[in-house]
Amino acid sequence: MQRVISALAAQSGLGYALVRVYTAVVLFTYGYQKVFHQGLSAVAAGFEELGIPLPSVTGPFIGLLELIGGGLLFLGLFTRWLGALFAVEFTVAAYVEWAIRNKGYAGSLLELYILVAAVLLATNGAGRYSLDALFRRADA
Repeated sequence: MQRVISALAAQSGLGYALVRVYTAVVLFTYGYQKVFHQGLSAVAAGFEELGIPLPSVTGPFIGLLELIGGGLLFLGLFTRWLGALFAVEFTVAAYVEWAIRNKGYAGSLLELYILVAAVLLATNGAGRYSLDALFRRADA
């Protein structure tokens, strides 16, 4: 059993890469939808309906953060900073889904997953398979 655990531990860089890349794909996809399908004005209107402060600023910011930040996260660039931003975003998003839209735990699972992944990336960085590691960034 110890061999199996050691073998898995040796692949932790791959594990971080998988979490980072999957999270990035989800974020990029939702950002793309917000920017190019819904439109940033519709996103702002939706934020206004939910009572999110400064919807004309926060709506477009979130759409662009998910689109551009998702792409950068996919590459593993500025991972800790993006992880921190996404942790803040998805703390709010999970609260909105759970409490304001009254969907509870089951209705906020995606937001909670991204929140946990963002905290992991903010605290641990992108891992060895990333541009942060390639450039040997201090905050990688």
